[in-house]
This record gives sequence, structure tokens and C-alpha cells, in this order.
Amino acid sequence: MENMTCPPFDSSYFRYPLFTLVYSIVLVLGLPLNGISLWIFFRKLGLNSVPAIYMANLAVSDLLFIISLPLRIYYFATTRWPFGDAMCMIPGTLFSVNIYSSSFFIGLISLDRFLAVVYPLRSRALRTPGFARLACGVVWLLILALGIPIALNHGTNKDACNVTRCFESYSDTNWRFGFIILCLITGFGIIVPLVIITLSTVLVIKTLHTRKVSSTVFKKHKIIWMFIMNLLMYAVCFVPFHVAFILYALHKLKYLQYNFFNAQTITMCLASMNSCLDPIIYYFTADAFWKKKHEDTALTSMKTVLQDQ
Repeated sequence: MENMTCPPFDSSYFRYPLFTLVYSIVLVLGLPLNGISLWIFFRKLGLNSVPAIYMANLAVSDLLFIISLPLRIYYFATTRWPFGDAMCMIPGTLFSVNIYSSSFFIGLISLDRFLAVVYPLRSRALRTPGFARLACGVVWLLILALGIPIALNHGTNKDACNVTRCFESYSDTNWRFGFIILCLITGFGIIVPLVIITLSTVLVIKTLHTRKVSSTVFKKHKIIWMFIMNLLMYAVCFVPFHVAFILYALHKLKYLQYNFFNAQTITMCLASMNSCLDPIIYYFTADAFWKKKHEDTALTSMKTVLQDQ
């Protein structure tokens, strides 16, 4: 009788089958795609190139989120959480870790591609495997520091029917604390990389249109579409989620009357799908101009272009 009278906790019911479906798709597609990508980076490329280092770290970030999905799938498929408070913190934290680490790594990939196209010679001192490993280390340290307050905001609680809930347990106090953290993280972890990716895309397109670069070395249109697709993927997966989340938080804090919960649910699904889309970045990045055997040829060609300016 309890199951018939007790509605799902603080949500529209559609989110449960929706999350179950989306997370299952991400698990089935994302696990092999990112696993194979990581294997290629380690075994085939040997992590000796800057793009491979950034993309390998991006794949690790995606896999950390993906391996936590079975717990999410179980919860949203059954609407029950029997695993305890600590196990509830882990998937919730790994989702946030994935969002912000992916944001930084995609920003680094875009910045590196920008330097390689626009300043191929002057940037060689920065575009080294050692510097890339250092940058990735700094990102993981930042994410670790951000993960602590995020983890503290995740946990279980009991609903009106004494059913244990997870992934939807913020109290009013937690919302006040979480909103401050959310604004700070959004500004630093989402807006800053978005600016980097946008400027990199605009400047690379401008450079490829104004410089007479040989199409046999730099496949202009493919590179341009690669940058545009990267920007669109970032904008669609990450930006709407944070806008909806901030609006929903303002509603919970009584600043807005309209409930943005459904929008927050849908955009969270989009953010989760990013783990399946990142391998597309790997493919087009490598296929366009990051293959190691073409790198020296490309730099030589760009040197000629710069000397002609």
C-alpha cells in the first residue's frame, strides 16, 4: 500500500525512467568508447604528445563517471537506495568531478590546438609533454579541492514515506551553501573554459581563412568544423545544465516562483551524454592534424607562412 500512496520524492515522475534510459545508454556506449580510446592513448600513442595527454585525462574523467552509473541506474529504476550514505556521495561527487574536469580538459585541448595553428613555432616551448602533464596535475588538484564541498552536499535522507532517497536530498541549508559553491564553480569551471574555447575557435577560423596554408597539410574545413563541433558540444552539454541548475536553486531559495526542476532534469541528461560524445573529439582531433607523423610537416609549413608575413 505504501508504494501506491507515496509519490516519488520532490520530483516529476518522468525523471526516473528518463534517467534510467539515459544513464543506461551512456554506460553501454561510453564504457567501450572511452576504454578503447584510453587504450589507444597508452598503447599506440604512448602519451608522448600533448593532445594525447589531455585526451587521456579526459577519458579517465569520463570513465570515473561511467563506472558509477550502475548505482544511479539501480536507484532510478527502483526508486530505492539500500547502499547507505557513503555510497550515495560517491556517484554524486563523480558526476560533478566529471563535469568540471572535462570542462578544464576540453579547454586545454582547445587552447593547445589554437597555439598549434596560430602560433606553431612560438608555442613549442609550452606545447611539451612535461608542461601538459603539469597542467593536468593542476587540474586534478583543483578538482580534488572542489570535490570536498561537493561531496559534503551529497547524501541520503528520508522522504515523507520513510523511503531512503539519493541524488535529490538537498535541505534548505544545503541549498544556501550549495548555491554559493555552484556560482563560484560555474564562474571558474564553466565560464572561463567557455571563453577559452570560443576565442580559440574564432581565432583559428580567422587564421585559416587569412593564411594560405596548404590543404594537403591542414585540412581547413575539417579543422574548422572540428573547432565548431567542439564548441557546440561544450555549449549544449554544460552551459544549459548550469543555467537550469542556478535557476532551480533560486527557486528553492524562494527567489523565483517558477520551478525549473524539469529543465534541470533534462539538461542533466545532456550533461551526462557528454561522456559518450568526448570520443568524437578524440577521433576528429587525431584525424584532422594531431597525428604525430604529420606534426613536423605541419610546423614546417606554418613556419613558411609566418616568414611570408
